[in-house]
Amino acid sequence: RLYEAEVWIDGGTQIFFSYGVGIGSLLALGSYNKFHHNCHRDAIFVCCVNSFTSIFSACVIFSILGYMAHQKGVEVGEVVQSGPALAFLVYPEVVLAIAPSPFWAFLFFIMLLNLGLDTQFSSVESLMTGLVDNWPEQLRPHRKKFTLGMTVFMCLLGLPMITRGGIYVFQLMDFYAASGLSLLWCVFFQTIAICWVFGAKKFYLCIEEMIGYRVSMYWYVCWVFLAPAFMVFIFVFYFVRYSPITMGAYHYPAWGEVLGFAISLSSMLWVPGYAIYYLLSTKGSWSEVLRQGVTPVIKPRKEAVMAEEKARLTYQDVRDVELNIEEDLCDESFVSYDSKKCLGEAL
Repeated sequence: RLYEAEVWIDGGTQIFFSYGVGIGSLLALGSYNKFHHNCHRDAIFVCCVNSFTSIFSACVIFSILGYMAHQKGVEVGEVVQSGPALAFLVYPEVVLAIAPSPFWAFLFFIMLLNLGLDTQFSSVESLMTGLVDNWPEQLRPHRKKFTLGMTVFMCLLGLPMITRGGIYVFQLMDFYAASGLSLLWCVFFQTIAICWVFGAKKFYLCIEEMIGYRVSMYWYVCWVFLAPAFMVFIFVFYFVRYSPITMGAYHYPAWGEVLGFAISLSSMLWVPGYAIYYLLSTKGSWSEVLRQGVTPVIKPRKEAVMAEEKARLTYQDVRDVELNIEEDLCDESFVSYDSKKCLGEAL
């Protein structure tokens, strides 16, 4: 199945989703850290734990699927298709076969509940942080009420997915909105904005200033070349090997696919749309507007300004010490040279 675009799209976007890349949760939660917090160590730790959890979950899932396939005398691929049926149909059937089944069923659904709540906490926090930081004077005094209103609004948006035909709506949203092209598109332009517009070298030095040491150049190569190339490869491969969305044996009609692409475009069009709006609404020549548009406008935090000033003063102190040492060495060399010269003349 490596020739199927869906496999690569699902794999790539699952990495983005599980790591919280492109969704905003890492930025929102990381904004509460202190300036000199070791984000590099945390990133390595999260990636290792996440990868280990994925490998462990894969072993558990496929051992269960293998057991069920053996019991039914069919292939593993015929037991269940990927999607919500794996969690809500296959696992409950397995739980009922393990004694005591009520205990394991309770633990299983408590796990699903906590997993969903944890995901929603980070997702809602990222949305609220972005909106409140963008309009602080209007929203920050009413943050709790605004958060409550948004959660109720998002709950209402999710109600159609629990109706009789809601599973088809859920599959459509999951394939075209929650993962897939829209997330890949947004992450690609975020990478380009940070590494090619702001500058990967500046980003590299910013991390060094925060954590106190330089990270491996491997990350620099990933930011600049490997990550964008991988995302472009998946994006192109998706259209080359495109296959229509299905739900088991059900094939979505043409208007369903059009609706799905419209859902994806509702997120994707904002990137070029804002670029066109900025070019048309900003005064000046095209070159001036373009130069102004790609110039980073960053408001550093108080901790960042203090760290920058401290680093500058430290560098100046070190430079003064080096100059003093050089002057002392020059004086000693001069005295030594004169002494030798006098001694030679005396002889």
